[in-house]
Amino acid sequence: MKKLTKTLSMVGVLLAASENQAAASAFMVRENSSESIATAYAGNASRADDVATVFNNPAGMSWLAPGTQLEGGAAIVLPDMHFQGNATIGAATLPGTNDRDIGQVALIPHFYGVYDLNDRTTLGLALTVPFGSTVDYGTAWPGRYVNVKTAAISIDVNPNISYKITDWLSVGGGFSYQYLRLELASDVAQSLIFGPKVADSEFVLNAANWALGYNLGFVAEPMDGTRLGLSYRSGVSHHLHGSLRFSANTSPLLGLSTAPAKSDIDLPGSVTASITQQIAPNLSLSSDVQFTQWDVFKQVSVVAPPNPTFTFEEKYRDSWMASVGGEYQLNDTWNLRAGAGFDESPVIDAFRDTGVPDGDRYMIGFGPGIKLSDTTSLDAAYTHYFGGLASMNTSVNAVDPISGVVLHGRYNNSA
Repeated sequence: MKKLTKTLSMVGVLLAASENQAAASAFMVRENSSESIATAYAGNASRADDVATVFNNPAGMSWLAPGTQLEGGAAIVLPDMHFQGNATIGAATLPGTNDRDIGQVALIPHFYGVYDLNDRTTLGLALTVPFGSTVDYGTAWPGRYVNVKTAAISIDVNPNISYKITDWLSVGGGFSYQYLRLELASDVAQSLIFGPKVADSEFVLNAANWALGYNLGFVAEPMDGTRLGLSYRSGVSHHLHGSLRFSANTSPLLGLSTAPAKSDIDLPGSVTASITQQIAPNLSLSSDVQFTQWDVFKQVSVVAPPNPTFTFEEKYRDSWMASVGGEYQLNDTWNLRAGAGFDESPVIDAFRDTGVPDGDRYMIGFGPGIKLSDTTSLDAAYTHYFGGLASMNTSVNAVDPISGVVLHGRYNNSA
């Protein structure tokens, strides 16, 4: 029987001082292991010493220590997000308050397992949350006719296989069975359209879908101490189905009614190039460069006949992430990791929306690892994201198409 190795990856508290509640560009989530968080994702595709390589680069499974291995953990994101500004219709300023923290605490779990089929073939499974975000403004804020709540959550089930072609080269790949759920909520400005005696109504969209994607990778060690990695994760096209519900007091004069709804969302693919260099027996340095094909995320349209089609223009651009990091083996029990990087936002000022008020950010991370026994280790990590202010003043998404309400202001978020 093969030796069972259990790696319990317990991520401490992830504090994100960024432009949105998500912990990567737009609503991508990279927080899938404590080692990744500590090194600011440097070496994700080349280190191949962490079971999370099942997701980050499946070819890395061939470089793990022999035996069945398990890893589980979670990241806790504690955002502090605030909007500063107001909303107007014509020359009038709408009443409302901005004292609510719109960021939502998020728990991001992950689980990985690998199993050696034979000396050259390894099977693996990754369960992750690759995309997700939630903002909740409440109905008292001035922009309640533009947005009250936006929430997206995903689950990715990703079986993989790797094969070691030679002693210095391995390849891997797998497929993703991915779930995506989208919720949108907003007030309908009946009091502005029909007069103050008519109460506002609201709408809520709930839609979900399962879809398929795939991933590929290779890891090479052309010389002792130098490891190269390249991985590709495909985009996933989701055709969401659900319902668009309007509150019972919605005026029939608006032509809006509860109905089945659908929406198509294309999530991006990404390419990651990585290098890990062993500088000394107890010190390694790594770097990652990731290109994400965000330009596929052009718009979100909600189709729910007999209602008009509601379209949110996004027009994301492709984006880059680059990071450097290292790991120092202090002794047989302890190791230390740290890293820093830059994560470019795909959001363009002219199309920033209140659901993902995103911007560029810088990242700094660190964390220790401790070997508890021959079969168990424990890791923790902390990372901080620094970002600039994100303005809504020039965005087409600052306007409510039903009432003509215009949102003015900027986001100042930290945690």
